[in-house]
Amino acid sequence: MNSVPTLDRPAARKAARTTLETDALRSLRNGAPDSQDLDDPSVDSTDGSRNPLWLMVGGMAVFFGVVAAVMTQGSMPRESVSPPAPFTATAANSPDTEKLLTAEQDDEDWILPGKSYFGNRYTALRQIDKTNVGTLGVGWRTSIADDGEQEAAPIVFNGVMYLSTPHDGVLALNARNGKLLWQAPYSPAYVLLFAANRGVGLGDGKVFIATQDCRVIALDATTGKSVWNVQGCRDTSNSFYSMAAYVYKDQILLGTGGGDNGTIGLISAFSIHDGKRLWDWQTIPGPGQPGHETWPGDSWKHGGGAVWSGMSVDPDSDTLFVAPGNPGPDLVATGRQGRNLYTNSLVALDISGAQPRIRWYYQLLQNDTHDSDPAMIPVLFEGQVNGQKRKLVAIGDKAGDFVLLDRESGAVVHRLALSHQEGLETQPTREGAEACPNHGGGIEWNGGAYDPNSNSFLVPSTEECALWRIATDDPQYVAGQPYTGGAFPKRQNGTGVVTSIDVSSGKVRWRNPLPYPAEGGVLITATGLAFTSDVGGNLYAFDAASGRQYWRDLTGSNIVAPISAYQLDGTEYLVVVAGEAGNQQTPNLPTSQGSRVISYRLGEAPAIVNDASGQVARASAPNGADAAPPIASTGSVPYTPEQVAQGSAIYAASCAACHGANLEGVSAPALTGAGFGRSHLNALQLDDVVTKQMPLTSPGSLKPDEYASVMAFVLSYDCVKRSGGGKQPFPTNSLPSLQHVTVGGTTCTPKK
Repeated sequence: MNSVPTLDRPAARKAARTTLETDALRSLRNGAPDSQDLDDPSVDSTDGSRNPLWLMVGGMAVFFGVVAAVMTQGSMPRESVSPPAPFTATAANSPDTEKLLTAEQDDEDWILPGKSYFGNRYTALRQIDKTNVGTLGVGWRTSIADDGEQEAAPIVFNGVMYLSTPHDGVLALNARNGKLLWQAPYSPAYVLLFAANRGVGLGDGKVFIATQDCRVIALDATTGKSVWNVQGCRDTSNSFYSMAAYVYKDQILLGTGGGDNGTIGLISAFSIHDGKRLWDWQTIPGPGQPGHETWPGDSWKHGGGAVWSGMSVDPDSDTLFVAPGNPGPDLVATGRQGRNLYTNSLVALDISGAQPRIRWYYQLLQNDTHDSDPAMIPVLFEGQVNGQKRKLVAIGDKAGDFVLLDRESGAVVHRLALSHQEGLETQPTREGAEACPNHGGGIEWNGGAYDPNSNSFLVPSTEECALWRIATDDPQYVAGQPYTGGAFPKRQNGTGVVTSIDVSSGKVRWRNPLPYPAEGGVLITATGLAFTSDVGGNLYAFDAASGRQYWRDLTGSNIVAPISAYQLDGTEYLVVVAGEAGNQQTPNLPTSQGSRVISYRLGEAPAIVNDASGQVARASAPNGADAAPPIASTGSVPYTPEQVAQGSAIYAASCAACHGANLEGVSAPALTGAGFGRSHLNALQLDDVVTKQMPLTSPGSLKPDEYASVMAFVLSYDCVKRSGGGKQPFPTNSLPSLQHVTVGGTTCTPKK
């Protein structure tokens, strides 16, 4: 079949120093103790072109604003360190194709983001069960220097754990004790939305990562040294990578983010051997392609449809399942009314040939004006429906819709709403209109999992409403700027819920409320336990069949990443990465204690605690390259020392958690430095960003004089000269003359 009609429901809802422990790597199988050897850094590089853009925005769902595009060319090296002795990467250092194809049968390791290509986080490990889960405790904990919104699924193979960090760095840890083996730090040349990376891929003796600045990079799995580094995105003015790198049959499969920037979503395949581009598939059909008629006029050219969260594959049929996100412009449908294919859809692609071909698609929602991406990574499984075993696929969106479909035909089996839905059929107005869920609500990217023992599907979701307001119903596309009708709404005190759905009947079996938004997905064990989390930092163990709670642990940091499981020396481990809430920050969340990897095991042995020694937060220069001299600010702006002092205090209280205490950027882009200066942002544009898009959890909530003071502080930090002898305050109303002042990349101690 070619398509399945949209459901009829009210409008169908919507390392400056990198460490290497060669001896430890060679002794992992024997559990030998580690010895840490720190070496001087060296640079491993490959040539390639780049087209960097620095955008200053907050998050995928709540962004602060964006900056202009800049085009440069140069080499793209990545920092690393030579091992004490030569150690050549081979396929033995990573899973081969057969190992990856049968990953669901391998419970010793966790070699794909969702356990297997099916994306169902289910493990047959049986050591942790309902009788002993109460004794589950921390086996080891390792701090992460690159603090921020940690979203990676830890990948484990042959006793080594690999994980990516928010600014596209890679850590290799001893999976027994969390000790650092090596680090490949990174510093993206630009961050379009917010700094996050959802994981690495393994294959051909390499670790693969895709970056915010559109690079696809292969690292030696044993040393972390760069093997090759190529350009990924076709258009770097509005695209980026944040999803994990999926290795499938000698290919790296990736999708671009940037749906809120007027991109056209792109799925690409690259060779694992040398990074050569093998094929592209565009989520928005161009002229002459099926579905192009669903876009009025030229609206398709910036139609969105980003594929940013992840993907699943049915290896038996070489079918790739992807879920393109919201259309552009966001928040308004003006000029694009229609089906807007293939946005807000689940698409099954035949990738057996030279070019992908659509097998079928199902659109969850038309005319999306509330950022209701089908963010959930599709989950493939075989379940019982009315007494018959069926091949199924599950998908969910940020409107809270959950859908089960026949995997081969795309026919709907069950559809239900798991979140409170209100006002989603009406486009936001200038006056503001209440709608639920908020843009961070509903079902998020980690989705849920299928339990074969109870024939149920468990999925966490978030309850949160908001006042949606637009500034214009006719936004104009400008490269490097947000393509939306207005700022995303202020975040509210969100809560979570875990829902169990009977796969046979499509009815809810049980629902457990959680005190904070729930975005970490579900891991189900063969012993009938369902492990999940909330963004507040709690981990839970529920009975998958009944919902009874058996265990809870407070990690002390925010959790938006999924849980992985593995076994070493007969010991079963559960591991999760925690950090900052970033663009998922809600007012009710507790303060994070920083970023760390936490591995749990049974028993009462003292936990091994590792600090971030040997790590650096980021590479010493963007992409590890020699940093170019920062661009100096030009012109002068009126502001006073008193405003700078007041702005410093306001910034610390309202902005530093995301942009960093020194404006260096944490889970949001930096507001100073060479990378920021590449934007050539003028002071009027910066003022528009600050006053309309910040703070992250409540944009526009500060008083006019407070925003003026924050602007004075940022301008002073960025070495913008004061006019009028520092006696004239920065205005509460924008001055047209500010557009003639360029905010550069130099950094100065604010003058008070």
